[in-house]
Amino acid sequence: MNAPGDSPTITRAMLMAAGLGTRLRPFTDREPKALLPLLGVPMAQFALDALREAGVRTVVANIHHHPERARAGLQALDRGGVRLEISDESRELLGSAGGIGRALPLLGPEPFYLVNADTLCDIDLAALGRQHQRLRRRWDVLLTLTLFQSGPKGAKYREIRFDPERELVTGLGEPVESRPFFVGAAVLEPKALRNVPGSGPSEFVPTILEPALREGRVGAHLASGSWHDVGSPQLWLQTHLALLAGLETGRISPRWRARVESANRRIGPQSWVSRSARLAGSGLWAGPAYWNPWGDPKAQAPRELGPRAVVYGALENSRLSGGISLGGDLARCEQS
Repeated sequence: MNAPGDSPTITRAMLMAAGLGTRLRPFTDREPKALLPLLGVPMAQFALDALREAGVRTVVANIHHHPERARAGLQALDRGGVRLEISDESRELLGSAGGIGRALPLLGPEPFYLVNADTLCDIDLAALGRQHQRLRRRWDVLLTLTLFQSGPKGAKYREIRFDPERELVTGLGEPVESRPFFVGAAVLEPKALRNVPGSGPSEFVPTILEPALREGRVGAHLASGSWHDVGSPQLWLQTHLALLAGLETGRISPRWRARVESANRRIGPQSWVSRSARLAGSGLWAGPAYWNPWGDPKAQAPRELGPRAVVYGALENSRLSGGISLGGDLARCEQS
C-alpha cells in the first residue's frame, strides 16, 4: 500500500513482442524474436521479470510473427502471478504505435509501462514510474523515456536531446555514437495515443513522440546499467558472451543471474549447461551447453559437448557432437 502522498504504483505494462526480426534470420524463420533464447532463457522472460519486480500485475503482449508459437511461448513464461493478456496482430502488423493503440482497451485508463521484449535492460522500472509521476505533476508530461548517456561503443543510435534541469526531452537527433539514446523503456499516459489512428499501422516517433515533443510534454529519466540490443546475429552472440562474462566476474544484474541460474548450472570456467543436460558416456554433455573459449584462455572445455551445445569460438581439444560452433562474426556456422 502506498503511504500518503506517494505516487500510485503503475500496475500495467505493454510488452512489444510482435516484431518480425528480419535481421535475425534464419533464426526467426523458426521462432518469434521475443522468444529466442539467451543461455536457454527466452528473451521476453527478462523483460517480464523486470516488470514483475516493479510491481506490475497485468502485462499485455502483442503478437504477429508465428502467432501460435508466440502465444504459447509467452503463456509458458514464468509469470510469477502476473496476468498476461495477448493482443493479436496476426492479420496485420500494426507498427510501434498502432500495436499500442490496439492494446489500449486492455491497458486501461491509467499510465502504463512500455518495454521491448527483444532487448535486455536492467534498469529499475519502479524508479522510472516514480519519475514519470513526478514529471506529470510538474509538467503534465504525456510520456517519460528512459535514457542512457551513451550507447555501446561502435554502435549508432538516434540521439535524444534533453534539458537536465527541467528533465524534459527537447528534441531528436541523428543516429550517432556516444550520445544519449532511448533504451526502449517508457511510461505512457493513455492520452499520449490520441493521434494513433483507429485502424492500420502507425509508428511511435511520428504518431506519439513528436506531437508530445511539440507541446513540451516528454519527460526524461536518465538511468544507467547494462543494455543489450539483440537485433542481429552478431549482437545476439555478443549478448551471450556478455552474460557469460558477467556470470564469471559477478558484474551482472542479480535479476539476470537468478534467471540464468534457474535454467542452467556451471560446470567450469566459462562453461554452463542446462539443468536438463546430463552426462551421457565419458565426458559427453547431452543437452544445451554453452562454452566461451575467449573468456578465459586457460579454461579447459569439457572433453565432448552435444547434442544441442553452442560453442562461441573454436574447439581445440574437445569434440562437438550434434551442436553448433559459432565463429566470432557468425559468418561461419558449422553444424555437426
